[in-house]
Amino acid sequence: MKLQKVSQTITPFAGISFIHEEFNKSGLSDLIDNHLGTGNMTGYQYGELFRTRFEVFFCGGEVAEDVQEHLRSTLEDIPGNRVDSPDTLLRAIKELATENTTITSSSGKEYQFNFNKKMNDLNIKSLLLTKQLAKGKMYDFDYDNQIIAHEKYDAKRTYKHTTGYFPGVATINDKIVYIENRDGNANL
Repeated sequence: MKLQKVSQTITPFAGISFIHEEFNKSGLSDLIDNHLGTGNMTGYQYGELFRTRFEVFFCGGEVAEDVQEHLRSTLEDIPGNRVDSPDTLLRAIKELATENTTITSSSGKEYQFNFNKKMNDLNIKSLLLTKQLAKGKMYDFDYDNQIIAHEKYDAKRTYKHTTGYFPGVATINDKIVYIENRDGNANL
């Protein structure tokens, strides 16, 4: 690791430069671009958008708007870093969304599921690229569903008598390898 002076400005997030560099060196940016292709993000690649989102999280941000409100000048001080707007980031996330799938139970009841194969495949490829998982090695696999209670417009009543979603998450050891979303009332 070599030290590089990036600006005269003192910032509490100067360490983000190292994360930026490692993200690019690891090949994650290229993997994301190759796997997801190009979108309609006015000149930005998905790899750049994901990197910006990660950098916001690592700087303590929680929402896309934190780029504009709090972190833009810090992130723009990183040499070669192109910082998108929150609108561009949110538009890209929307482009990656998938439509719900309706599954009908044997009793005729309909449930809404959401599977995003492209993003789940990217997650596994990222774990392999960064050597957090290795092909041919034995791992513990776990799958669980957890009710997330909330009052959003499309929330369904759950078997626990709340409203919310009932996502399913699969892990290999402690690494998330698969996510699906389902109605709060899905019992399948």
